[in-house]
Amino acid sequence: MQSAVKQNYHLETEGDVNNLINIKLTASYTYLALFSKYFLERSSKEQEQAEQLLQYQNMRGGRVVLQTISKPNREDWKGGLDALNFSLNYQKTLNSCVLDVHRRADGHKDPHLCDFLEQHFLSDSHDIIKQLGDYMGSLGRLCATEGQGGMGEYLFDKHTL
Repeated sequence: MQSAVKQNYHLETEGDVNNLINIKLTASYTYLALFSKYFLERSSKEQEQAEQLLQYQNMRGGRVVLQTISKPNREDWKGGLDALNFSLNYQKTLNSCVLDVHRRADGHKDPHLCDFLEQHFLSDSHDIIKQLGDYMGSLGRLCATEGQGGMGEYLFDKHTL
């Protein structure tokens, strides 16, 4: 049965929002596996964004469909640079998913969803991608010396993250 408040909310974009909710919850769970204060904060942010999407779905009269959140596909990190590289690539994938939902919403003439995604997701995503790239550059320079890699990671973790 369709909700009485549902208007100009296409079934495909409703499904895309549900998929994005599950992607954000999975991202939150994945960031917990990285064991760093920075990634714990990223996990909280991803969970907060999933909750925003849940509220949005309810506000638009959509039906929330949650899926099983699977275990992260990776748990072994060679070091901080490896974790940052993984996180950067993961964040780019998340950004692509948000852009796909935005593109589909725009195709279905849903300016409300487009505006919501632009306000709450796209600017944050671009900022995080830039920040992770900067962190990778800094940590790469600190760990460039063979014998001082562990010390470089330690100092980076204490003073940057």
